[in-house]
Amino acid sequence: MERSAIARLRRLQLFEVLDQAWCPQAVRHGATDYLEAITSRADIYRPIQSEIFRAVEECGAPRVVDLCSGGGGPWLSPAWRAALANHTPLTVLLTDKFPSDVLSARLGGDPSIRCLDLPVDAAAVPADLSGFRTIFSSFHHFPDSLARAVLADAVQCREGFAMAEVTSRTLRALAIMLLMPVFAWVLTPRIRPFRWSRLLLTYLIPIIPLVVLWDGLVSCCRTRTPQELLELTGEFPQYEWIAGYARDERSWLAPVYLIGRPKTHNSPIVPVFE
Repeated sequence: MERSAIARLRRLQLFEVLDQAWCPQAVRHGATDYLEAITSRADIYRPIQSEIFRAVEECGAPRVVDLCSGGGGPWLSPAWRAALANHTPLTVLLTDKFPSDVLSARLGGDPSIRCLDLPVDAAAVPADLSGFRTIFSSFHHFPDSLARAVLADAVQCREGFAMAEVTSRTLRALAIMLLMPVFAWVLTPRIRPFRWSRLLLTYLIPIIPLVVLWDGLVSCCRTRTPQELLELTGEFPQYEWIAGYARDERSWLAPVYLIGRPKTHNSPIVPVFE
């Protein structure tokens, strides 16, 4: 059912509120705070965790540079922190074009993870920020031309690359997105650090739940299939690319992923579509 739904729904490059420069900071930070909370508590990227750590190891990268981190993404979840601790001395640097003003407070003194307060463009990462690049829940924001620029920048710097997102052009994903306002109302009192603006814009004037709902539905419409992701990599034959859906019997949604490694070994990686 889901596979046929994916085939029928054409990808739409609609706009998301959080992408817009005019989006108020209080709304942006409140929404990213919520997205971080649900990412961490539900561990939605568990199915792809081992594959990403394996790619980092194969690339021999001592550091991961996470792009478009928002409120932190899966790297701040207990499960990913525990996995990172098992891969010492690997470290993670969280970056974003619009850095969160509370992200540093969420690090909890973990020496393996730190964040950068300066804006970082995913298509033009500064040369001194070397490391395996990851993007979670954000790659669909980029139109094809910019998505290729993001890949080209990683390839030019010979850095490994991995993206994953749990949205998809399926009826199941769209149905789950309809529940996002409910999740926002339930989780908001538990989100730390506390913000009065988050409370007011969730319950008194429910802008944050509405933004999360709209952006979630649009994200589903913008998310690429594995085949479409691989089509973006055609200009980069010097890398080995795999794409597919990471499935887990305990997960509601199967994250779609794209992973690229420089061709440094003899065994070709065969693209996987699940």
